[in-house]
Amino acid sequence: MPMKHRLLIYETSHHEILPALLDLAELYFEKTTVFLPEISFQNICSTDAEVKWQKTIFFRQANDISNRKFIRDAIRFARNNGYTHFHISTLDNNLLYFAIGLLRLHRMHVSLTVHAVNEYGAYRFNNLRGITESIAKLYFHWRIRHFRVLSPGMKAVLQQRFPGTSCHFIPSRFFSGLPEVRKNKDFLKIVIPGGIDRGRRDYGFVQSFIRNHLSVLVSEKTIELVLLGNINSPYGSGLKEALNAYASLNLRIKYYSDYIPEAEYEQQLREADLIWSPLIVHTKSMRGTAEKYGLSKSTGLIADLLLTCRPALVPVEFDIPEHFQELMITYDSPSALAERISGFIHDFDNDRIARIYHSLSFFSKENFKRDFGELMSIGS
Repeated sequence: MPMKHRLLIYETSHHEILPALLDLAELYFEKTTVFLPEISFQNICSTDAEVKWQKTIFFRQANDISNRKFIRDAIRFARNNGYTHFHISTLDNNLLYFAIGLLRLHRMHVSLTVHAVNEYGAYRFNNLRGITESIAKLYFHWRIRHFRVLSPGMKAVLQQRFPGTSCHFIPSRFFSGLPEVRKNKDFLKIVIPGGIDRGRRDYGFVQSFIRNHLSVLVSEKTIELVLLGNINSPYGSGLKEALNAYASLNLRIKYYSDYIPEAEYEQQLREADLIWSPLIVHTKSMRGTAEKYGLSKSTGLIADLLLTCRPALVPVEFDIPEHFQELMITYDSPSALAERISGFIHDFDNDRIARIYHSLSFFSKENFKRDFGELMSIGS
């Protein structure tokens, strides 16, 4: 098809969800421009970025540039340079300012990645921010009819909440890995990915499980537990101090006290034997709206699993999406979790790794071209 379209993507909070969009944009757009923070650019753009995304240019937000100014710059750039499509990859601040800016792009196709369905649909008028955001949402709900979600289960929930809209699941990244031979034969490596936040993951459960069960399992095999998130916060410091009480020669606990570079984050996931996601499945959005991970709110776990051919341990309340049945192993109690881990200590199932690879092979660029085309209202 003739390349007549230009896409601008605005993303200032979740750079990790951009790779799949950029891969697909190469097929549909003559030019793609991404507005993102400098640190996000450094994380997603390795030395071969210009080779990988030849039609993409990046405008980087310096530390002294406010989000409001960056929004204004993105809208002005799209308007003045013949852009046909504007995708808001994360909408989490300055909603009214963004809505007013979009009024100037009345002929442009606007689409949105929704991270939390209930929060996006919620109105509140109890304070000034709630009032301004609710006014902005009224406009967004009318203007934007094409959505991307990051978890398969969110699609039906969003379309039920906003009938008549076009909604498509497009993962954060595509799977390109190969089944790896397990290298950590002398110890079992368990990785808990994600921010150290008491509202997202049940670290109280983690602490209790380490004390009552993991400290016993190390008599069977040495275990390395990696908390793959920045623990440098008052809550994180208290958690680190508590967990250190259980560390030993046979139970090594690794922490990160600063922002984790993307390369290190991905390397830790690829070296894991097991991924453990102690999600608080019934959670709340950043504004306090009730959400459920996997159904109304996206989780980074799906993106993490696309980096590794390893199984993941998840609470039984989590709704396992299609193509992830081989990857996700549920537990409903500490004893059940201990049983699952013990099983991997004694009999690491290489056949399961092959089945996981087969399942993840679905997440190729070719299988999402149609969704992307419909998200952008461009024929294939």
